[in-house]
Amino acid sequence: MFTGIAAGFFSALFMSISYVFSRAFIRKYKDPVRLSVFSQLVMTCGGLAALFTSLFFVKIPFDNGKFYLYLFGEAATFITGQTSFFILLKKVEATRASSLLGLKLIPLAIIASLLGQDLSVWQWLAIVLCSLAAAGMNLTGLAMDLKSLFWLFTSVIFYALCDICLGGLMQVIESSNTFMKSVAGMGVCFTTLGIIALAFAVRYKPSKRELFDVIPYSFCYFSSILLLLVCFCLVGVVSGNILQSGRGIISIVLGIILLRLGWEKTEGKVPLKTWIQRLVMAFLMLCAMTLYTLTHVK
Repeated sequence: MFTGIAAGFFSALFMSISYVFSRAFIRKYKDPVRLSVFSQLVMTCGGLAALFTSLFFVKIPFDNGKFYLYLFGEAATFITGQTSFFILLKKVEATRASSLLGLKLIPLAIIASLLGQDLSVWQWLAIVLCSLAAAGMNLTGLAMDLKSLFWLFTSVIFYALCDICLGGLMQVIESSNTFMKSVAGMGVCFTTLGIIALAFAVRYKPSKRELFDVIPYSFCYFSSILLLLVCFCLVGVVSGNILQSGRGIISIVLGIILLRLGWEKTEGKVPLKTWIQRLVMAFLMLCAMTLYTLTHVK
């Protein structure tokens, strides 16, 4: 149990750190698409290693049409969501943006409702809490313009669709070993994303320096996903998602630490009162995610 909780915590921590590195890359090179493409190229190495390792333990249904539907659906929605989020990071601090990703709860709930799932009163209350937390978080810094709001909602919508496709993909992969099944899903996803990134790399032609600068983000993001899979296997998907949703609070604390270390260019200099407000909003969003997740389980 302790190992699973620790894996969930460090997954959220690495995810928060990855957002800081992604914003630093974007501020340096001014191109979110380059970050998206080059990071996928780097993470392909990990994806291939995960794929070949898992082949000894799982059966990947290459003859199943649903497998390709979910796989390419996951790839398309992930690329769109990730690129939209990187564009958002050009104008919004990494700590505030990562907390706002909790808004993914809203499109997930809407999609579930459209698919015929009945949401309880508690789940709708969680959605209201999530919305209030997001509105409060937006007021803790420079108000986002319409373009920033567009990229925010585009990222959370496509990240929500990505989660649905990934869930379907995991259902069609056959294995009695839950962990290796998760590794296999991770392997086929990151390998596919890497192949797609190769097509864009021909156009963008990454330099050695750019590939080197993208390694910190790629390492932290890939490590976060791997640790999340370990967490899911040891404490369950429900508890794992709750632990992961705590990245908003971790991001706020991380932002304060970065400012203390002199990273004003990455996070922007804001008063302590504003950080406290962000921490409260992040905690409220964590409560909303916890309420929705727990009441979702029958």
